[in-house]
Amino acid sequence: MSKLNVDQKTIKNLLSDNKADFLIPDYQRPYAWDAEKECFTLWEDVFAFAIPEGDADNFDRTTAEYYLGPIVTFKNDNGQMEIIDGQQRLTTIMLLLRAFYSRFEKMKDKQSQLLREMIGKCIWKTDEFDQPDMNLLKINSEVATDKDKEEFLAILKDGIVNDKMKSRYAENFRFFQGKIDEFVADYPAYFPYLPSRILNNCILLPIEADVQDTALRIFSTLNNRGKALSDADIFKAEFYKYYSKLGKKDDFIKRWRKLEEICEKHLHSNSGTPMDELFSRYMYYERAKKGIKRSTTEALRSFYGTNNYALLQSDETLCNMELLADFWNDVYSMSDDRFSQRVLRQLFCPQLCT
Repeated sequence: MSKLNVDQKTIKNLLSDNKADFLIPDYQRPYAWDAEKECFTLWEDVFAFAIPEGDADNFDRTTAEYYLGPIVTFKNDNGQMEIIDGQQRLTTIMLLLRAFYSRFEKMKDKQSQLLREMIGKCIWKTDEFDQPDMNLLKINSEVATDKDKEEFLAILKDGIVNDKMKSRYAENFRFFQGKIDEFVADYPAYFPYLPSRILNNCILLPIEADVQDTALRIFSTLNNRGKALSDADIFKAEFYKYYSKLGKKDDFIKRWRKLEEICEKHLHSNSGTPMDELFSRYMYYERAKKGIKRSTTEALRSFYGTNNYALLQSDETLCNMELLADFWNDVYSMSDDRFSQRVLRQLFCPQLCT
């Protein structure tokens, strides 16, 4: 039986632990939280929790808790806690803490310096004298399809964003800096209470699995019942697990990235992502092979999840999906290498050429 370690922790307890060493693996999707949506909601919720009714004295620090959600991980071969679920949440929390840390650099009173040191131990690993080593972050990102991940790491390390930095990491860090500045201007006497209560009273639920397979099953279960990820995100994890066992992880990441690029350029879905649309079209091919003639179709996750995602444990499936994506790419680009002039005239449609 698989082993799980589940123990709710405050942000401070989770991140200041000397063993905290988080990795956002290469198969994860890029950071997607938006300043005006998710970050705004997080800030408003945390502010209302920490400074209830605009008065810090209404807060009972001995009983108050604000639940931020789960973080699902497993310890990889390098001893890092590989994040399977919760990377968007944890990434945003790190950006928020770094914005507070930068603000405290301007403050010289003892209380501010104590909070700054407390936050520093959540962002960086500590040396033998228990001091943060600013060259050793407690989180790293290897997301293969995220071209901006280096900006994230640079922001955490230096606390600086310049005009050339346009990533969501930079936008969200600027957002938190602006909110902190507004808070200091409106509630100068309350400022230390907000980061202190975020650290000590905001709760995460770390779920540590013993192996990747268990973590992926938890990931799938949580996202079937909670906030929905795209179906393609779930399928990507299953493909990744399969190709990792074959020692072809890097090759899979390249192939998946190319598929995403084609789908984002040409395919559109009313209810999901462009990659979901590709999986939907491929499902009809598989249904035809099996002789399924009924007009009603089951949900993508239900169809592909049959027999423990057996359909995704096959190189043939990915190869076929690549062929399907290439076909639609040639249709939309009206490729005369693939199609004759007669076929192109039949295919021609103004919508395909816009």
